[in-house]
Amino acid sequence: AMGDVESAIYSMLFSLRFSFYAGENLSLLLNSFCELLRTMKRYKEIAKVALIYVAMIETLIGTKSNAFDIFEGSIPSENFILADARARQNIVSIELIHTRRFFTSFWFGDYQAANDLYDTTLSRMQPTVYSIPNHWFRGIIAYQLYREGEGEEWLEEGNKMLQKFEDLVKLSTTNSFECKLLLLRAEYYASSCEIINAKVVFDASIKSARDHGFIHDQGLAYECYGKFLTSIVDNNAALNCFKSAHMCYLQWGALSLAEHVWNKYKLNTFDEGVSQILASSKHDR
Repeated sequence: AMGDVESAIYSMLFSLRFSFYAGENLSLLLNSFCELLRTMKRYKEIAKVALIYVAMIETLIGTKSNAFDIFEGSIPSENFILADARARQNIVSIELIHTRRFFTSFWFGDYQAANDLYDTTLSRMQPTVYSIPNHWFRGIIAYQLYREGEGEEWLEEGNKMLQKFEDLVKLSTTNSFECKLLLLRAEYYASSCEIINAKVVFDASIKSARDHGFIHDQGLAYECYGKFLTSIVDNNAALNCFKSAHMCYLQWGALSLAEHVWNKYKLNTFDEGVSQILASSKHDR
């Protein structure tokens, strides 16, 4: 019977992790994770995995649940899980925490922190279904850094990630990676100054994400498209993209991320925001 309980917990955790990657509503997911954690008091090693996902969801929503409190101080924080994993040389937990931090750094636009995590840990991860987004995000970062004038090596890195992703998609039996591949291709065209192709493929990525119900990928595609349109000074179209990204992130339940997009692109005073974005990207070069 003990094995049955453990198996049920594992399968439920697998299901919730999958739901996160599929763009399930974050507040509903957070509630489900917390309910599952209440059944995990005797299974602390599995609970640590669930708690890392809780930390990621909380960051995106901008809220704090009582998930860590369930363990009454025996697992006080994510930093505790990381220190414990390092002491035991538990590579899986270390990679999972670094993945969580990489994701949130990426979503909130801290590409420096995201790249540091990718270079130190994630680039060496064994390929699994959970490592696929790492390479996708890295490719998007690389192409955008190249267009911001950070050097030719970023174009090469973007192309490497695009190739890796194309190989992964060939192995997939579903179309679930289609919108991701299209977004990387759009970033490639944007980086190659192929404006018409870029626009067509950004639109295709958005449509594919919508058709598959991946609201988070749809939001990201809109945001990336908006950045590209800003760079070619198509300000009205960029504004519509950023507003659509904001709406998608709200629907996903990522309230903190939606607020970040609203503030970053100054959607309440957009024209002023665009000139500041352009000025800062030119200054950064």
